[in-house]
Amino acid sequence: MYKQIEQALEKIDTFGKVRQERIRAILERYAGDEIGLDEAYYDLLEDELIPMPQRCSVSAKIPVTEEDEKRLKEKIKSINKEIL
Repeated sequence: MYKQIEQALEKIDTFGKVRQERIRAILERYAGDEIGLDEAYYDLLEDELIPMPQRCSVSAKIPVTEEDEKRLKEKIKSINKEIL
């Protein structure tokens, strides 16, 4: 989940303008503590902004630390500043 969001953020410049704006809107809400990481992830999945994980692969949910979330939020904020 965390890795998929991070990958989408890293590739955001390769997406079309509308898709970029939709991803940014969701991630801004997450970075602003309006929604949690899980909700941001599911919003991105529902809007088909990130690929659905493969059902056949079984993997344990890797716990995300506060430090991981802090880094992700800072990355989101810095990328959004570059655009503005």
